Amino acid sequence: MCVIDTSLFADDVRAVAAHYGVAEMDVVPVPTQGQVNLTVFLGSELVLRIPRTPRAAEQLLKEAEVIALVRDAGVPTPELISYDSTLRVGSVPYMVLQRVHGETLAEQAPDPAGRRRTLGSLGEILVTLHQVRRSGVGPVKAIPAPFTFSPSELLHRLLAEGEIGSAQHEWLLERFALLQPEGPPQTDPVLLHRDVIPSNVMVDREGRVTALLDWGCAEWGSPARDLVGLPIRALPDLLSGYRSARGDTPSGDPRDVGLGLERDALWYHLYLALARLLKEPSTSEDRNWAAPRSATLLDLLEFTSGMGTEPWPAYLRRMSLS
Repeated sequence: MCVIDTSLFADDVRAVAAHYGVAEMDVVPVPTQGQVNLTVFLGSELVLRIPRTPRAAEQLLKEAEVIALVRDAGVPTPELISYDSTLRVGSVPYMVLQRVHGETLAEQAPDPAGRRRTLGSLGEILVTLHQVRRSGVGPVKAIPAPFTFSPSELLHRLLAEGEIGSAQHEWLLERFALLQPEGPPQTDPVLLHRDVIPSNVMVDREGRVTALLDWGCAEWGSPARDLVGLPIRALPDLLSGYRSARGDTPSGDPRDVGLGLERDALWYHLYLALARLLKEPSTSEDRNWAAPRSATLLDLLEFTSGMGTEPWPAYLRRMSLS
C-alpha cells in the first residue's frame, strides 16, 4: 500500500476547512490516496483537493477549466465549488468539489449482469464526453494537444533498454502494422478523460455509473484512448455500450461491422502496455490495478492467449456481440 504523509498540508487543510465552516472533527482524509493530490472530505458534502507538487498544481488548474466544459456537455462529474490559486486561504492552490456519495468501481465487485450494466453506462458517458471536439470549442489553453504516438520510437527505446530483443522488436512492429499501420486517427480530436481507471468511476447500487472523477489528465485525442484504462476483459462490454450509444446497429455478425474501434482500442492497449515497461516501479497498486509495470502487458496476453489464430480485432468484436 502507498503511504502518503498528509501532515505536510495539515495547516492548509485546517485553513480551508475553517473557511468553509467545517469543524476539525469533520475533516477526514480519503482512505485511499493518489500520488498527485491530497484528497480530504470536508464534512459530508464537500471534498478538498490539494496538489502535492507544482506539476500537480498545473493539473488542478486544468481540472477547473475542464470540469465546467464537461458538465455543460452533460457528463456526470462532481460540481466545482471553488478553485483558488490566490493563496489567501492557504499556502497552496486548492479545489473544493461537491462530494459524490457511493462507491468506485475499484471498491465494487458487481456480478456479471451488473458488470455489463456498469460498462454499458460508462460507454454511454464516454460517447457524451467525446462529442466535445476541439473543432467545436476551439483550443483551450489548459488542455494539451493530441500526443504523438510512435511505435517505432517506443520499440527502439525498449530494445536499447534491454526490455525486448530484436526478434520481439520485429514481431511487435508487425502487430502494430496489422492493427493500425499509422495509428488511430487524430484528425478531429475529441476531449479525453484519459484516466478512466476503476478508482475514477463512481457507481450506484444498481451498477450505473454516476460520475467520472479526476480530470487532471484530460487532453485532446482519439476516442479509443479512453477505452483502455480498465482491464482488457472489460473492453467487450465497454465497446458494446459505446457502440450502442453512438448509434451503431450491428447485425450480430462481426464480419458485417467495421473493426476500426476494436483496432484502435487494441493498438492503444498494446502501445501503453509496452510503454509502461519504461516507467519506474509503482507502489500504488491499491488504487490502480495497472500500477505494476508488467500488469497491462500480462493482462493483454491473458485475454488474447485463448483465441488461437483468430485476429485480435475480430475476436474482440465477437466477444462484444456475445
